[in-house]
Amino acid sequence: MKSSPSRTRQWWALLLLGIITAFGSTLFFWQRGSITAASQSLEQRLEGEEEEEEENEDRPDLALEQDVARTMDLALGTVPRERLLVAQEYAEQLVAQRANQRVPPGSLAETRWVERGPNNVGGRIRALVVDPGDATGNTVWAGTAGGGLWKTTNGAATTPTWQSVDNFFSNLAVTAIAFNPANPNIMYFGTGEGYYNADAVRGLGIWKSVDHGATWTQLSSTARSSIFQYVLKLVVHPVTGDVYAATRGGLMRSTNGGTSWEKVLGAGTAGAATDRAADIEIGADNTIYVGMGVQSTDALYRSTTGNLGSWTNLNTLAGSGLPVADYERIELACAPSDAKRVYAMFQGTNDALLNIYRSNDGGTTWTALNKPRWENSDDFTRGQAWYDLSIGVSPSNANQIYIGGVDLFRTLDASASPVVWQQTSYWSTSRNSSQYVHADQHAVAFGSADGNMAYFGCDGGVSLTMNAFGTTNPAFRLRNNGLNVTQFYAVAIHPTLPNYFLAGAQDNGSQKFTAAGVNTTTEASGGDGAFCFIDENEPQFQFTSYVYSNYYRSSNSGVSFPRTITNNDGAFINPTDYDSKRNTMYAASKTGTLFVWPNATTANVTQTITLPSTAGMVTHVTVSKMVDDRVFVGTNTGRVLRIDNALAVAPATPVITEVRAGSGSVSCVALEEGNENHMLVTYSNYGLVSVWESLNGGTTWRTTEGNLPDMPVRWAMFDPTNNKRALLATELGVWGCDDLTSTDVAWQPINNGLANVRVDMLRMRSSDKQIVAATHGRGLYTTDVFVALANKGAVAVNNKFIGSVYPNPFVQNLNVELSQPATSGTTVSLTDMQGRVVYKTDVKSAERLLKLNTPGSLSAGVYTLTVRDAKQTATRQVVVQK
Repeated sequence: MKSSPSRTRQWWALLLLGIITAFGSTLFFWQRGSITAASQSLEQRLEGEEEEEEENEDRPDLALEQDVARTMDLALGTVPRERLLVAQEYAEQLVAQRANQRVPPGSLAETRWVERGPNNVGGRIRALVVDPGDATGNTVWAGTAGGGLWKTTNGAATTPTWQSVDNFFSNLAVTAIAFNPANPNIMYFGTGEGYYNADAVRGLGIWKSVDHGATWTQLSSTARSSIFQYVLKLVVHPVTGDVYAATRGGLMRSTNGGTSWEKVLGAGTAGAATDRAADIEIGADNTIYVGMGVQSTDALYRSTTGNLGSWTNLNTLAGSGLPVADYERIELACAPSDAKRVYAMFQGTNDALLNIYRSNDGGTTWTALNKPRWENSDDFTRGQAWYDLSIGVSPSNANQIYIGGVDLFRTLDASASPVVWQQTSYWSTSRNSSQYVHADQHAVAFGSADGNMAYFGCDGGVSLTMNAFGTTNPAFRLRNNGLNVTQFYAVAIHPTLPNYFLAGAQDNGSQKFTAAGVNTTTEASGGDGAFCFIDENEPQFQFTSYVYSNYYRSSNSGVSFPRTITNNDGAFINPTDYDSKRNTMYAASKTGTLFVWPNATTANVTQTITLPSTAGMVTHVTVSKMVDDRVFVGTNTGRVLRIDNALAVAPATPVITEVRAGSGSVSCVALEEGNENHMLVTYSNYGLVSVWESLNGGTTWRTTEGNLPDMPVRWAMFDPTNNKRALLATELGVWGCDDLTSTDVAWQPINNGLANVRVDMLRMRSSDKQIVAATHGRGLYTTDVFVALANKGAVAVNNKFIGSVYPNPFVQNLNVELSQPATSGTTVSLTDMQGRVVYKTDVKSAERLLKLNTPGSLSAGVYTLTVRDAKQTATRQVVVQK
């Protein structure tokens, strides 16, 4: 469920009057805004009664609010995500330069990441399009809110395979995808979720491809324009090729493929009441329909040309049958088989579904359809029509439609009176049920001419049915295999089991990993997952958390996780750390306080520590491994505090020392293993110096940001075997430094095998130095980069095995000179920057000079050349030049 945007609605008033409908099997209604003391009290009572059993999934609004506060440029008051483009370009330059340099053996630049999944947990899908070039309906493009643009060519297979289109796109909320019907090689996608009010987080415009999605270019006309910060829908006119973008800055049109744009419908002289365009559809006769209004009231408009001044307000036509007040967002659908049939769903100002309308004459007159029932309500969106509202019409039958809110409903005859609606999916049922589809529907795409092959995009990924309009109940199948767009906030690593992790995910609870490779996970606890821990000394004790300070404890090695602590203080995704030696949990609490849970393995009693008045809200917690009852906290006022005697019992009190004063939000306090006077402190705000180092416990500090581009830094970690080296988790993957003592500290992107996606956390297992990265959009990844080269097993890393590589850059033919003749079984491969093997060959004879003829279809870019025999492996960066 989602919170209502920006203001208190009628729901609380009805609730306070006692008009309470059933909560449903697992859903709980939330509200945000200025609520009365009476309603707060009732909300707290309801939480105490209901949340013991029910955890509310998916609160992107609150998660984004928290992230905005942590990352905004303090001077601007906004999150300048366009700086990521500059950072990405710089990262690519560094990688290209590295390809022509000799990298010292063991350098962090040689880091290789291994994807760990999960392969069964999806994420929020905002756009879904079946490729018009595939008549089988198997090729599907998906735009995700946290993982960028994805593609599958076998969507109906038992285990479909998805491919991330570009590793930078993982930082983008892809909200709209459109093909040019006259030339499907031309594609566009738009960015920026625009349905709720985390306004400082925005998209970066529109991208275009002219080779059927193989390569993409950001349209410069949209790159730095505030109009294109939120693109809600894209369509391409089938005759003119004009591109239309429904944005929060108006309905924009380009007549030259995106080179330039003009506003053709919007506020003021552009003919509408607002600039906020929610949806645009083109009918079978090329008539254009636009729903204007996002969190504001406007109207439904129609034009046959799309020109400025050509739009007719359909709501105000005499006898139209459409409302003229009490509504906001309008979602549209046109019947491909009937140019005159149009459907519209209106969100009421109370966030519920106002009505569903049908037009048989191209939008001149409309008939209100009876609404489907959910439990004892006629609002099947359950107060979320502002957020999840979708409609799709069968390609072959104008009367067969699907509508989506929280769940899916269909009718086989929308012309009937009354319309017979059937609920076809239930998000509260077992995930193994053929009627299970995750909550919150956003997109419908049909893969067959009769409409029976239908894909649905929601907050849990992609689902498919092959009998969408059959006479029997539709059977749904999850299509998330390999669609690894899981948005993790945190991860815990088991002290002895190499494949055991716990990870807290947006919208998908806390997931438990137990298998090698990319595999399925199980849900340890529900709701939005957050920080999690496994006791390093007694791993039978494990912890997951829900939002704020709500914690689950397993005492049986992860078999079950009963709710143990219910506390709604702290941040939405609450910064937490766990002391395995003292079995104590520390976390953010209310402003100026620290939450403490002593004896967390056995007790259920918590307490708080009062911080100095200047502290603000805790944004990071690090437990000392050297000094008992010592904990470091960072705050949103830029301060770092060291708390000693944290478990002091009255009349004794904790001793609090400020070891750093700064500004912005502290994202991490990293301590060198065995020497906690050596500290790294990172900040997550744009526009600040992000990395600071102290060698004397905080008495003095020096910046070690070096060449790091302006982007949020979210975590830091020292190399336990070399205190000059460190890793950073950033908005663009992981970066590493080989020498913090250098006058000019140099950081390198070390994302080989890992997308340049936001990484929230790094954890390391002490026993074998394995590192796990929790990405916010691409699941988990692991690496053994901190393991000494001699200890990495029978196959040692020996980059001297490769003597020289030439020419580099190369076009297709590449010569690899080895330092010794290749032995039988030697393999040579090329891997792209997303970790995909694009070329592999076996060496047939004992030769020192290998002459490779790589595929001519390789795209220009940086690749990793790997030569491997039975005893050693060597890598070198190479560049394909076209």
